Amino acid sequence: MSETIVSAMLKKTALFGDLSLNDRLALASAMRRGDVPKDTFVFHAGDPGRSFFLVVAGRIKISLSRQSREVVLAELGPGDYFGELSLIDGRPRSADAIAAVRAEVLELPQDAFFRLLDTNGTVARKLLVELCQRLREADKQISTLATVDAAGRIVRALLKLGENRAQREGTDLVFPKAPRQRDISALAGTTRATTSRLIRQLAQQGLLTFSGQSLIVHERQVQASDNL
Repeated sequence: MSETIVSAMLKKTALFGDLSLNDRLALASAMRRGDVPKDTFVFHAGDPGRSFFLVVAGRIKISLSRQSREVVLAELGPGDYFGELSLIDGRPRSADAIAAVRAEVLELPQDAFFRLLDTNGTVARKLLVELCQRLREADKQISTLATVDAAGRIVRALLKLGENRAQREGTDLVFPKAPRQRDISALAGTTRATTSRLIRQLAQQGLLTFSGQSLIVHERQVQASDNL
């Protein structure tokens, strides 16, 4: 992939979009493109952190495995990035990064990452804002696990998955292909059996509609219910 094409991709991202053309071309020259087949690890929890990654296509899942159960912390799509924490604090990777579907990433080595932050205050500030947002999201997720019942967590998991997988049609969120129950369970912190039972219950309540392979989340009804 040419540096000009990579530069054009960087222009579309929130983190790098304000860089000058010359700065984007210089950054592009330091990046390596990689294809990641579905269910392939980009890195494992505990690995040393040597690179920053930008998602170009597909979806990358950030997750933890505990006692044979997967807990999904985030699902990232095109324009999102990951891997910065270990570069900043020098500690091992805190979670797994796995391709939820076939994905394409751009990899930036650690030395180039720090050169960028040292020479561009705008990118550094944007990175700090994103880290703060992720910390707030983590606090919200902890609060949800502590205070929201399983049905509510499943609804919230569907809304979260919908950010990268669904289209909005009026007040409905439409998944062309319904998410796998294992993905919902991993994000909601529920067992597969509980997820299956509660999804049927939510459908019976009219909050969800299945049509062929698609799933529709009726967000207005969801917000009017006690499931959030």
